[in-house]
Amino acid sequence: MEDIVLIYTVTLDPSESVVGKGINISLVLKKLGIESIATGIVNHKNVEQVAEELDKAEIENQFIEQKRGIKITAKNQQKLLDYLKVLKAGDILVIAGGFAKGIDPVYLTDLAKVADKKAAGLVVDVPYENVLDILPMNPLLIKPNETELKHWFEKDNQKVTTKELINMAHDLVVKGAQHVLLSLGANGAAIVNMMDALMAHAPEIEEVVDSTGSGDALLGTFLAGMLKGYMPVKNLSDAIAAGSDTAQSDWLTDFRTTPALQKQVIARRITFEEAE
Repeated sequence: MEDIVLIYTVTLDPSESVVGKGINISLVLKKLGIESIATGIVNHKNVEQVAEELDKAEIENQFIEQKRGIKITAKNQQKLLDYLKVLKAGDILVIAGGFAKGIDPVYLTDLAKVADKKAAGLVVDVPYENVLDILPMNPLLIKPNETELKHWFEKDNQKVTTKELINMAHDLVVKGAQHVLLSLGANGAAIVNMMDALMAHAPEIEEVVDSTGSGDALLGTFLAGMLKGYMPVKNLSDAIAAGSDTAQSDWLTDFRTTPALQKQVIARRITFEEAE
């Protein structure tokens, strides 16, 4: 009997609300019929609320509680690393969102090493340039947005074309990333790997209600499609539709109206020369 692939989502910003990118991705995966285990470090003030929300969604969760103050202790950071040793070959570790006070961005490398040692797939959506340091570990999927990508390539104050952004994403692949999902906000998204690149513009929506969580819906949906074996063209279109529907919703998409949006999304293969 085959071992079941387990997905672990990590949230490392124990804010005063239950909003967390890793948590959001678990919620999106659940809506798409894929189980995950939500973990990370949560402030004692909202650890019960986080657990309650995830329990209500029937998502397994295992958080480490930061009992005092807002600065995450080295002890709790080590506790999480120790917990993640439960990973096995073929599992997927999703690290998403900013890190709370007390967690140095180099901690990303510590987390990545645990996944690498266990031969688990690594999915990363964090703003730090430390992402570049983990590329030799061949992460499964990296999801930068335009601002992050420009910062990593020291082009913060420069105007760059879509072609240049695609080339930067391709550079991340050359350096080791298996896939790069480039979020372009209202302009859509692109997926780049060693074989080819696909790009699609976002569909028109009536109004942006709250774009918070759109990137999480994009990433969660794309990851779900990868696990289900969807073709990249369909997968990118589905993911963009989910991100767009989240932007026109009060919260994460419920996927009821995404099919109509998906029909507006036309993903096409592009060459680096034509990525204007």
